[in-house]
Amino acid sequence: MNSSPKHILIVDDHDVVRYGIMLLIKELLPWAQISQVGSFPDAIEVVEKNKIDLVVLDINIPGGNNIQMLDVLERKQKGIKVLIFSAYDESLYALRYLQAGAKGYLYKQNSNSDVKLALQSVLNGGTYMSKTVKDGLINNLLNNNNEDVNPIDILSNREFEVAQMLIFGHGVTEISSSLNLQMSTVSTYKNRIFEKLKVDNIVQLIDKFRLWNITEAN
Repeated sequence: MNSSPKHILIVDDHDVVRYGIMLLIKELLPWAQISQVGSFPDAIEVVEKNKIDLVVLDINIPGGNNIQMLDVLERKQKGIKVLIFSAYDESLYALRYLQAGAKGYLYKQNSNSDVKLALQSVLNGGTYMSKTVKDGLINNLLNNNNEDVNPIDILSNREFEVAQMLIFGHGVTEISSSLNLQMSTVSTYKNRIFEKLKVDNIVQLIDKFRLWNITEAN
């Protein structure tokens, strides 16, 4: 790994998580400068004022919680490296965030050695994917025309975000405000999601996500 000083930004709304990641980074890079924030707006403020070598970013944070965070960070600092560190199931979320520009996706239940490997891989210019994500990618490629392909994958990133918020109990008004979309647009996305996944209500939508989450994980 390049021995030049690194500035790493940890973005997570849990103090204990930030502290744990900081300790692991210090083991790898004793001289690294580490900044910590608990919300996406605070992260943007740090990125605007500093050259950041790596952002360790949780998905579910105040002011964020969507794939568009990657676009915002890229606009603020071109080429910025982002390692997603999330409790969201990697079998459902990892490939979407990697395709959107993240350099790695790390599940919070992974071991400390996995965290270190992910940090090293991304800081050295590589991409980090767990074996689970790699296997899922290979399976998708091999079964591209197979009926057993996960139907969740046919959703666009925006549709996926809306579906995620619907599952978490948010209504159309809340989604409209959170994603900065017109309520009519959110309703259109909701209708598309139901049509694509062949469900009629939120309960069926939850069941569909749960079914394919379990299927992909086994």
